Amino acid sequence: MKIKCTCQNIIIDQTDYLKNKGYVISDTQWFDFWDSIDFAIEKPGKTEKDKENACMQLRKQDVFKTLWECTNCGKLFVDGKNGELITYEADSKKYNEILNKK
Repeated sequence: MKIKCTCQNIIIDQTDYLKNKGYVISDTQWFDFWDSIDFAIEKPGKTEKDKENACMQLRKQDVFKTLWECTNCGKLFVDGKNGELITYEADSKKYNEILNKK
């Protein structure tokens, strides 16, 4: 995937472990997500297939939105409901590295 920012920078998403790509979850889904993880760890069943199914159920929840930060101007691009990108502009007009651990 390639996203062309209004500053003319190109955001390229063609690999894993990108420093300017992240995921967002709403507060209304946060605790349900963690409850699902607890359930998958504590009560997955006796067989390896049961454990695998519990893990796959976690992955299928689809509760996270993907976001990208422009490494030039700091604009955020967030997946919208219908596949469109919603943008948010940084007041600083610079790359703020909001997705990097500090």
